[in-house]
Amino acid sequence: MTAARRQRKVAVLLTLSGCALLSACLKSTEPQPSLLQLNGSWNYTGVQTSPVRETITGMLTISRESGTSFQGRLDLVGVNSQTGQSRVLGGLVSGSESGTDVIDFDADLEATPRRHVGQIVADTVTGTWVGASADGSMSSGTFRVERETR
Repeated sequence: MTAARRQRKVAVLLTLSGCALLSACLKSTEPQPSLLQLNGSWNYTGVQTSPVRETITGMLTISRESGTSFQGRLDLVGVNSQTGQSRVLGGLVSGSESGTDVIDFDADLEATPRRHVGQIVADTVTGTWVGASADGSMSSGTFRVERETR
């Protein structure tokens, strides 16, 4: 193979590579149609099992979806099972579908972000959550959300 022919092949390969990179950069950042259909209000119930047992109730509101990701807000009230004292928790939620009919979302509640992983069945999601605060303390529990009837 001559040097000129080899240079042409290299030039063609570089051109094709450049086109591929450019087209990847030109993909839209516009919201994509939702594949999850989670928008709306969901009644949240749960139990914190550690460090202190609490019953948790409230509302998960999904306000934005794009493809397999979503964002919203979680507003809860936790009631200590021993003392009866209650506390209000609220914060932003962001997550995505992490497998077939499995969602994974983080809720920034107080100073303790909580990671939720749950299985979707019809209009119900059930699963577990864990949280870790800046001081290293851990919390965990279970949750269930049901779509609010329209």
